[in-house]
Amino acid sequence: MSRRHRYRDIPHRMSRGGHGLRVLPKVELHRHLDGSVRIQTIWDLASAAGLDVGARTLDELRRMAVIREPLSDLGQALARFETQRKVLHSFDAISRVTRENVEDAFRDGVKLLELRFAPAFIAEGTTLSNDEIISGVLDGIIRGMEEFPVEVGLIGILARGYPMSVNDRALDDLLKWKKGSAPGADRLCGLDLAAMEAGIDPLPFVPLVARARDAGLGITVHSGEDTDAAHVARTLDLFRPSRIGHGIRAWGNAEVMERLKEEDVLLEVCPTSNWLTSAVSSLEAHPLPGLYKAGVPVSINSDDPNLMGIDRVNEYEVCARHCGFQERDFRAINRAAWEHSFLPRELRGRVVP
Repeated sequence: MSRRHRYRDIPHRMSRGGHGLRVLPKVELHRHLDGSVRIQTIWDLASAAGLDVGARTLDELRRMAVIREPLSDLGQALARFETQRKVLHSFDAISRVTRENVEDAFRDGVKLLELRFAPAFIAEGTTLSNDEIISGVLDGIIRGMEEFPVEVGLIGILARGYPMSVNDRALDDLLKWKKGSAPGADRLCGLDLAAMEAGIDPLPFVPLVARARDAGLGITVHSGEDTDAAHVARTLDLFRPSRIGHGIRAWGNAEVMERLKEEDVLLEVCPTSNWLTSAVSSLEAHPLPGLYKAGVPVSINSDDPNLMGIDRVNEYEVCARHCGFQERDFRAINRAAWEHSFLPRELRGRVVP
């Protein structure tokens, strides 16, 4: 794959402080491309296709579509994804949004990025097939990597709350593309089980996750975000993941924390997201520093930056201010993230965290 690297002429997205944090090489493992659509892009795509996104002006859209204050719970936050999903209505739209995710990550100093996407979620309300969605995502990361020096991996999502037949078909198609020879197919490296955990029976997902693991995909599971440490323990028992999305409710449970350390399961922590979804009461109360000091493997991530009006540098500034992290801590956390990346070693080996 050739790379033209035209990035040198592109200015940084933000001009505020934190330059040292911006240029610090970063590894990001938890970012939803279907929750990371630029507001301007939502407006452009909706305007071009005549889609109703519930706003009459760009400013109105920005006020409506960006979460700036804590919501009542995770469910209310997930409902905000609808505006972003609505514009992912075609191959071209998906490719554009994916490429822009790579660009935005580069501008934050990210060198290795894992993007996750849910075919079932994107397809809802459209005529798109899983093949069209996956090919659009692959096209977008290829274009992005040609322009920006970022190594990108892709994680397919099985979405709790969708019919099992829909998730089974999504997994079949993801594995079909992974085994194929299409450009970028080697970047399909992981599987995630996501959406609200509370009240959902996990057992039907066990064989699907096992099938993904047997096919060579790394396994991560959203757990311990809107639930408790017992759910994290159950996730470890049933799915044997290498990583857990969020997992912050493990804090304070000595047995579960010890298991995370012994089994070397990394928590993909998203501080501002956890505050905005009311998973934590405040940024000051976030358990990330306690987990890190206790030796639990952690990474720092933005989750859904455009939905939440943040970027990766913002998360570093949050961690410096509220967790007391210094450069050596960020470097250690990035190294742990690199070690736990699902990208094949020959691809992530191009990146020095």
